[in-house]
Amino acid sequence: MIDREIVVTEDGAPVGLDAEGIWVRPAVRGQAGGFWLGVEGATGAENALVRVSASGRVQERVSLPDDVAAGLGKWGIEGVAGTVDRDGEHLFVALQRGLTSDDGLGGYARIGRYDVESEEWTWFGYELSEPTADGDWVGLSEVTVVDRDTLAVIERDKLNGPAASLKAVYTVDLPKRDPQPGTVPVLRKKLAVDVLPALRATNGWTQEKLEGLTIGGDGRVYAITDNDGVQDATGETVFLDLGSARKIFR
Repeated sequence: MIDREIVVTEDGAPVGLDAEGIWVRPAVRGQAGGFWLGVEGATGAENALVRVSASGRVQERVSLPDDVAAGLGKWGIEGVAGTVDRDGEHLFVALQRGLTSDDGLGGYARIGRYDVESEEWTWFGYELSEPTADGDWVGLSEVTVVDRDTLAVIERDKLNGPAASLKAVYTVDLPKRDPQPGTVPVLRKKLAVDVLPALRATNGWTQEKLEGLTIGGDGRVYAITDNDGVQDATGETVFLDLGSARKIFR
């Protein structure tokens, strides 16, 4: 049940943001918490991380590096997650598809890590699965922190209904040492859970946009679909309890 809403405002007025990801920010060094939003833009330069207060007021905007933004089309930030520990505050973002400067729109997507204190970006590659149908493409649509060294991502195709073939959660382990500047090492992925059976379990229409993932305070893994506001979609939202995080992310 949805029992509360927060209106995001900027300069005292409501602001429209295509928020594709959200992370609840804990209190950091005396600062109040609030949220980080992963905002997808219509162009590469419009993609941003946006920090808002607990009441929804925009406090900070962080753009992607110019070279990364230049390689994006309309497929940009699709998730945000973060950590706060002895090494400071770090954010992770998933970019939906490959940069034109990397390997076109196929090959691999990027996962970025942003150091909030130093304002530096580090980039990793994620090898995408091959599409199974003409006109289809595969991309990332979420990133979640499992532990200090492990991220979980949603990888999915563009297909729905009986044609849907890839809706899954994978994990990747971050390297112990950061890559050399200017390099983008491709991380090795491991299947954590195939979500297609859960999406098909009610014998209804299989939704396309598996786009939300989190580990709840109860230790269980939850996923949700984007209903796309009934634009070329049925308008249904599917909320899934995928099971124990300890079992899924062994």
